[in-house]
Amino acid sequence: MKTSTILMLLGGFFALGGILALANPFAASLAVASLTGVVFLIGGVLQLWFAFRDAAQPHRLWNGIVGLMGVLAGVFLLANPLGGLVSLTILLAILFLVTGIARIIGAFALKGSPLFWLLLLSGAASAVLGVLILIWLPEAASSLLGLLLGIELIAEGAALIALGLKARNTP
Repeated sequence: MKTSTILMLLGGFFALGGILALANPFAASLAVASLTGVVFLIGGVLQLWFAFRDAAQPHRLWNGIVGLMGVLAGVFLLANPLGGLVSLTILLAILFLVTGIARIIGAFALKGSPLFWLLLLSGAASAVLGVLILIWLPEAASSLLGLLLGIELIAEGAALIALGLKARNTP
């Protein structure tokens, strides 16, 4: 099978997944919380294994603490996916808020540059989005992660299809 065909099929698969996520954002949000829980659990177990496999390693205690936190976060997300949705949504809101503020501060370092307004508006949009998520927390938690997943999957699918079309037209 040609590379262009593989890219376009993969793009179609991603886009279909995105459409399904947008069609049922609550289910997609639960899937995100559960998958995040699995990743934290596996990562935590591996971190604990790494911490205890070599007694001479310099940061053994720190690796053990981080591993234990990962295991606990994974178990929490898997045992209580609805609570995990709220926790992940709060983290996402804080991330948007902090990165938005950082972009606004960075924009003023570029005052007079053509990039000033772009960075300032981008930062303001992220900060406002973070605040809105926090204000609408109960409602946002039920669907935000699924909506973001759907949008990301559709964007990724479109990019892969475009790359496949480009590869088809390239000798």
